[in-house]
Amino acid sequence: MSDTLADTYSRRGQLPGQDIVRAWESDSQDTLSRAINTNFNSPSTANRFNGLGASLVEQFAKNGAGISQSVLYASADRADSAGEIKTDQTLLHSKADNLVSLSIKTASGKTVTFSLSSQKDGLGVQANVEGGALSADELKAVGQLGSAFQAAVDGLTAVPPKLDLGNLTQFDSKVLASVDLNTTLKTLNGPDLKLAFHADSQSRTTRMSSLSGELNLSVDLKNASILGNAQQQAKALKSYLAQFDRAQERGSAKAELMTQFKDAFSALNSNYPQGASLPEALTRNPTDQGLLTGLADFKASIKQAVDSSNPMRPSEVDSFAYDVSQKTRVGGKSALDRSVIQDQQSSLSASFHKGLKGGKAPELSGDPNSQNYLYIQVEDKASSSANIGYKDGLLTNASVSQTASQNTHTQQYVMGKLVDETNVPKEAAVQRDYLVLLEYAAKESKKSKDALEESTLKDALPNMQASVLLQNDPSALVR
Repeated sequence: MSDTLADTYSRRGQLPGQDIVRAWESDSQDTLSRAINTNFNSPSTANRFNGLGASLVEQFAKNGAGISQSVLYASADRADSAGEIKTDQTLLHSKADNLVSLSIKTASGKTVTFSLSSQKDGLGVQANVEGGALSADELKAVGQLGSAFQAAVDGLTAVPPKLDLGNLTQFDSKVLASVDLNTTLKTLNGPDLKLAFHADSQSRTTRMSSLSGELNLSVDLKNASILGNAQQQAKALKSYLAQFDRAQERGSAKAELMTQFKDAFSALNSNYPQGASLPEALTRNPTDQGLLTGLADFKASIKQAVDSSNPMRPSEVDSFAYDVSQKTRVGGKSALDRSVIQDQQSSLSASFHKGLKGGKAPELSGDPNSQNYLYIQVEDKASSSANIGYKDGLLTNASVSQTASQNTHTQQYVMGKLVDETNVPKEAAVQRDYLVLLEYAAKESKKSKDALEESTLKDALPNMQASVLLQNDPSALVR
């Protein structure tokens, strides 16, 4: 290279000041900065965020001071320009391709927000506080959520993504008022993965959208009087998760999306806040507990992204939409005169293609030779309603009504021609009255607790609890 060219270009063939360098926001050499430096070498978001969430929370919890650190690839000239590089750093923290933020509000009204940001040319973290310095107790409570934050980040950046949110609900509600997790993650193909999670002493919500579909779940914790004991809640949760599996199989839903739905449902319906007071209208006696699920009221839905997989019949879409809910109404002014109605419901609407022998979906194309398949549409509904009533302290109503219906419409195509079409409906309804059983239980319990335990009621009461749980299979109702 001539002297003139050497003066004009660097060894990399670039103009002076255009060499790419790593520009750091802070010259700190702490543990967090070293982790950022190591992780920046990885192209994957999962590896870049590895350990950063926990490390960020841990460092903040030591003294409550704000934190802002980042590293960017920039030209030497831009790195030396304080104004320009500051603009890039601000954009990285707020507009990066991949953003995860954890916002924690204390009971005293302060808010601390932790954020992780990553894009091709940058990686950053921040911890900001609003409303004043945190107390020692608040710092301790915030610090205890570091591992939960990291677990959530690790799950969301995994392939396929997982919803590991359960530990974010485990915080001291006397010190912390709420926890919010918000995420935007860029994907290689299709829309970004977006998640919004919220938890406080009154409610919990999770919303997620991705290439696979959408999830929307909410739990109402205000009516703490309907909550059962840990054993009852575990039984109800297990029953619901089994129903979700059956819905997935019946509607041929994508396993990845249903797993995320189940994980979110489990997280929101576990570790309920403790110490809630009971209204006078409802007590936790065996009757009230036995005819309720033990879970908090909720709404949950899953909707798979619609796919038109048959070019010869675009209207034959592959779809899956399922929603499920529980709503409880408590009436009356006292324990002597009260009523409780708990309604559960679910609905499934799905359509999908299968091979003629019931195997996996065929590879459909414009070639008639590929058009050998079954196109199946299902429409299911289920409900369960428990009714409890007291008048002047006496039990007057204790019943459960349940319904379930399934409709299966199947079209069979051979060489692109419809050769068979069937429609199979199933439905069932049952009503169970437990008034006599519970009156007898009340009499036995008055004699002694031992008498109740030794009687046949020991098995009858758990069976009654099981009969309350929603059942989406008509054949199971008539057994």
